[in-house]
Amino acid sequence: MVPDLDPEDREKRLKFNQLLADSLVLQNAADMTRVLRSLAQEGYPLRREEVSQLSPYLTEHVKRFGDYVVDLETVPDPLDGQMPELAD
Repeated sequence: MVPDLDPEDREKRLKFNQLLADSLVLQNAADMTRVLRSLAQEGYPLRREEVSQLSPYLTEHVKRFGDYVVDLETVPDPLDGQMPELAD
């Protein structure tokens, strides 16, 4: 809920919340892809039906009011969106 604010401030808050949610989904998708690729390299069969049940919109691990440290020195690994081969 957005309290009564100046319309411009309200729009800024809504856009920030959307950006935050989008960032969370992107990070989850990158993490899931990395794990799936690792499982495929270890020889586990990845079935299309099972992988289709996964969702990048997971929020249980998010500390809503937690302390977060932003490390601007660490360069993240490049994002490789290529999924491993899936079996039918």
